[in-house]
Amino acid sequence: TPEVITTTVTPTTTSSTTISTPERTSVTKVTTTGPTAGSTTEVVCLGYWSPWFNENTPSVDSPGDSELLDPKDTKYCNYTSEVITNIQCQFVDQPERPFSDSQDNVTCDKDKGLTCVVSGTALEQKRICYDYQVRVCCEPVTPVTTTSSRTTSTSVPSTTQETRTTPGKTTTTVICNGVWSVWLNENTPSISNKNDVELLKSIREKQCPIATHKVSQIECEAVKFPQRPIGESKDNVTCDVEKGLMCTFDEEASQKNIMCLDYRIRVCCEPVTFTTPSTVSPTTAINSTTSEAGCYCNQVPRRKCHETWEHHCSKITCLGGNTYLMENITCPSLPSKPKCRNGLEPVKVQTNNGCCEKWECDCQCEVWGEPHYRTFDDLQYDFFENCTYILVEEKVPKYNFRILVDNYFCLPSIPKSCPKGLVVSYNGIDVTISTGDEYVLTVNKKEISLPYSANGFEITKLGIITYISIPDIRTSITALQNAFRIRVPEQFFLDNTQGQCGSCSHSPSICTRKNGKVESLDCCSQTAYDWRVYDPKKPYCQLPPPDVPCTPTTPAPTCKPEETICDIIAEKPFEECSKKIDLGKYIKTCHFDHCQLNSTVDCSSLEAAAMACASVGICVNWRPFTNEKCNYPCGRNLVYNFCQKREDDSCVDQLVTPGRNYPIAMEGCFCPEGMMLAENNTKCVATCDVCKPILHMEKIVKGDCEANVKVNQCEGTCFSITKYNYDINALQHICQCCHERETEEKSVKLQCKNGTTKTHTYTDIKSCICKIV
Repeated sequence: TPEVITTTVTPTTTSSTTISTPERTSVTKVTTTGPTAGSTTEVVCLGYWSPWFNENTPSVDSPGDSELLDPKDTKYCNYTSEVITNIQCQFVDQPERPFSDSQDNVTCDKDKGLTCVVSGTALEQKRICYDYQVRVCCEPVTPVTTTSSRTTSTSVPSTTQETRTTPGKTTTTVICNGVWSVWLNENTPSISNKNDVELLKSIREKQCPIATHKVSQIECEAVKFPQRPIGESKDNVTCDVEKGLMCTFDEEASQKNIMCLDYRIRVCCEPVTFTTPSTVSPTTAINSTTSEAGCYCNQVPRRKCHETWEHHCSKITCLGGNTYLMENITCPSLPSKPKCRNGLEPVKVQTNNGCCEKWECDCQCEVWGEPHYRTFDDLQYDFFENCTYILVEEKVPKYNFRILVDNYFCLPSIPKSCPKGLVVSYNGIDVTISTGDEYVLTVNKKEISLPYSANGFEITKLGIITYISIPDIRTSITALQNAFRIRVPEQFFLDNTQGQCGSCSHSPSICTRKNGKVESLDCCSQTAYDWRVYDPKKPYCQLPPPDVPCTPTTPAPTCKPEETICDIIAEKPFEECSKKIDLGKYIKTCHFDHCQLNSTVDCSSLEAAAMACASVGICVNWRPFTNEKCNYPCGRNLVYNFCQKREDDSCVDQLVTPGRNYPIAMEGCFCPEGMMLAENNTKCVATCDVCKPILHMEKIVKGDCEANVKVNQCEGTCFSITKYNYDINALQHICQCCHERETEEKSVKLQCKNGTTKTHTYTDIKSCICKIV
């Protein structure tokens, strides 16, 4: 390897370089040109294309060019089990130019490679060949027969290895008679540390915590090439059930890689036995010779004979000493979808052991408009005060969960409040969101960037909607301007909530004061005062809440009837939903707000009605009927969807991470079909290949002197869009390309044919960025 000297850097920041992976192509054009004729054929590559190779460059002294393929050379493909099935040749300086345009006497052959010969008149005219480069298609060897081998160990439960052969692919499956862990990837190779290790010592007890079990098997694979045997890799890598995985990078032996591949492992946790177990499906019986007197199993915690417990979807029974009976947990068939008492759609959730599925019902509370409340037990009331109140809290603290609502006078001239924000508390963490005049989102009083995933919370912004999820207690909060929806599961909160949202229960609806006193159903507007809390930002709310008696509620004011967007709730967009739930209350609150605030918060009631419809499984596309009064703007390259059932897929470490299902369909701004969120979650991309520096081996030739150097190229996907611009009345094109961001001057010593060296200076790329062309 030639000596490379760095001389200057512009600008001085640090960047990282990642390993490039083979480009996968389904169909490509391969051109073959011979001395007499040229032809173009369309060839299918069932594997992947190698990097481009350019070993030789024509010169006056050596006018020909050759990029010859050696069938014994393993540098072209990543695995020894792969063969070269096709070749592609192109001009180095004009890669986009068809190869068939060449006037050279050149051949491109998948078995031999590329050869360009200068002879006859061309040689007399001192012409030289163009400089060409080649790449090859690598495909797995197609096996002729199917084989299988079985290996049984007597030191652990029977272990089976099966080699399955299918056209174009061979896989080895390790049978685990216990439980496989998740894939583990603690370390990733880098330029500074080119090795990879995934050691079992530090994780063995965590992955197999039962004293009666041990790690019996291990599987290792490259992250970029899952389900491919690591023995086919050219890395110096070992996969050992006692130690784990170790890859040691050998710079001299490696011809094109710049570091180890990134590997991951998983382990099988199986019960320990000292005799060969007999297998009975679905039960594994393990040596049952025991003594009943003082009978225990040798494990921590200590287990008595015939004591049974569950672990990793298995039921384990102690039979004494090191002997156990293991049975797979059998899940009952999932019953038909039940009807929830409150009319909400039931949700499919995992059972407590995480092995089976069941239906669960949720409770939902809504606050919207001026504001109007709909409680967990389906009572509706209005409450116009502007202090801070307990919306939901636990009667008996289990999860340290509470939600406060911060009301404010949305129009100074009218003494009627609107819900401004929420304070969501869980396990000592406070998430504060304000959607009033100014949008604010903080965690423990510190502003955060979205999406946010920490401290048990997951928060995303879907345009004008903010979605807050607490997965561990399956709770979600949906926040719009002047409208909030809180959804909690009966699974965790049945008969254990209180506050202005009432009780999540199967009991008859009630209005309850903070001291537990139950009032009549028309008294919720008065009992709501009891849930006021101290708020230092509101001095006028510092006195104890008044003991407001239950009195008849003043009838809502009326105004001159007129056509408003409120009428949409009674029309076709909501027609299907109105057959399942009573939407009349949302029409009334919409007219009330319209009369009081002169249509300022009309959209709030329609949003609340649509959310209520989504909760019973019906999506309503109502916004197009509001004459643009309730538009839902989406920025970046996101698109509006009124019925999105799962989160967007996203790119994490250049791999696609599937989005999770929402408990109920959501409206908001999402990626277009077929696209996913980029690594930084700021835009949608069609692929997870981001703009970044990729290291390549290049040959520098200057006269009779040359050297091979590793240089970066900017490669990857950048944002582009074409849209109609109504300001200029024309199509607008926004195109970004993957450009250099930082560069540095380097020098390399070229080796000359006469034995001397020559110093050559070139520019290398340190980091890349997407820039508008």
